[in-house]
Amino acid sequence: MNKEITFNVRSKECTQVGSLNTNLLVELPITIVIPEHSICEMSVPSAEIPLSFYNISESLQNNVFSYIISGGPSTQTITIPDGNYTVDTLMVVMNASQSYFTITYNDTYNKFYFTIISPAYDLIILYSITNYNNQIFGISENQLFITNGYTSGVVNLASVHSLQIRVGLGTGSTISTSNSNSDVIQKIPLQTNANGIIIHNSNNYIQKSYIKSGIIKSFYLNITEQNQKLINLNGCVYELTFLFKIIPDESGISEENKIYRAERLSRRIEIPVSSTTPVEVLQPVEVIKPELQQQEQPTEITLSDVANELLSI
Repeated sequence: MNKEITFNVRSKECTQVGSLNTNLLVELPITIVIPEHSICEMSVPSAEIPLSFYNISESLQNNVFSYIISGGPSTQTITIPDGNYTVDTLMVVMNASQSYFTITYNDTYNKFYFTIISPAYDLIILYSITNYNNQIFGISENQLFITNGYTSGVVNLASVHSLQIRVGLGTGSTISTSNSNSDVIQKIPLQTNANGIIIHNSNNYIQKSYIKSGIIKSFYLNITEQNQKLINLNGCVYELTFLFKIIPDESGISEENKIYRAERLSRRIEIPVSSTTPVEVLQPVEVIKPELQQQEQPTEITLSDVANELLSI
């Protein structure tokens, strides 16, 4: 097979798994066989992905605001409809969804200001590690408001920082502080605004992952954000290019064998050639005595040996 294969993927031509097209089964039109003493280097040299996902959505788990108000039920929630929000549009939704408080925005501090509405007299904004809405409002723990005041942290509507391209091939070449990114083959930063196209190419850093053995006929492809949540592209089609390269695996070869291989490859078989006409090279005939015919003959290095050795690298 070829030592290098470029494989272009269009999302609409793959098998979707589940409700989002960022979870796909990708089937190759060929089978990539990883020979013995070789590994497959896999990378994503280019990608074109529409920035069509919302900054607040159910798929990102950041669309539910939870709180407790004095005299009210134990816990109240506001479910924010999926969408791309600014501080102004978010305040409109929050203020229209309940009658216990109002929020305003201070751009000097980049914080929301909560004003409690009588007869309520206190407000607790609830924090949960699994509720990513807290990051939007700058809440890092339960916050009690006995009087009007600002949230403890700043507003962060940039809920998605980067895209993570993941493949289910057990490449195991990426690690992170979350101990959950071993299947990430490429991290793509966001360098465009909403409704633009996220472009990844050779001008960006290209990660390389390695598959040590077996065959590759298909793989699962996921696109997530930094918290491992599948991105909802709202049905938009995207393209990725994968590069597979078969390269020698030197990890299990001793230094002695490496030197031996290098010496063999450095030898040359020279055939004298006339400047006018080709010269047939005749090999000398060796007469072997009958009593020596059964003995093992010394191994000669031929042009075929050298060619096979080159192909195995």
